[in-house]
Amino acid sequence: MRLATGVLLAAALFATPAGARSGCELAKADTVVHGIRLGDAQSTIRVLGRDYRTVIDDPAGDFQWQVFASRDNKQLLMLRHHAGDLQHSFREIEIKFGRHSRNPLKLPVYEFITGNGTRLGQWRRTIVARMGSCFKSTRKGDVEILRYELAEEKPQSGILKATNMPQYYAEFEFYNGRLHRYRFGHDPV
Repeated sequence: MRLATGVLLAAALFATPAGARSGCELAKADTVVHGIRLGDAQSTIRVLGRDYRTVIDDPAGDFQWQVFASRDNKQLLMLRHHAGDLQHSFREIEIKFGRHSRNPLKLPVYEFITGNGTRLGQWRRTIVARMGSCFKSTRKGDVEILRYELAEEKPQSGILKATNMPQYYAEFEFYNGRLHRYRFGHDPV
């Protein structure tokens, strides 16, 4: 009996790719915030129009962030366009507390909430309960960053197929256990 159990356990370990753990499918991965969907120019146009005023963060960088503010100017929504993509299509989204010195366009909301309900100020345990335990964690003092990555997916999840991208990430930054910044999307390739 012990030998059979040991053989089954060993077979299961060798059948799992290196570094992979169960629950790494990211079934509840965020792809939309404030109606703007990753890689979907039409959703951006529906929310912002075609002639929105942009404030660029890091204008000298290759992949710049376009910055928008909440109605009360306490939260920032940052959208990142990748080279070669359609105009008004963004492949990365970041939300964080703060103000921007260049007065970005204010959107008519007080907080930016993803399609899955992620919002600034949530507790770490809420995010882990939604996203799962398949993350890498780094810590510096009172700040902890959880990073989820998806490079292969099961056919039924489809986030990579839907966006025609080779990978997806979600990064959550917590200050004293509360969500202070989050970013998700696709790294530039």
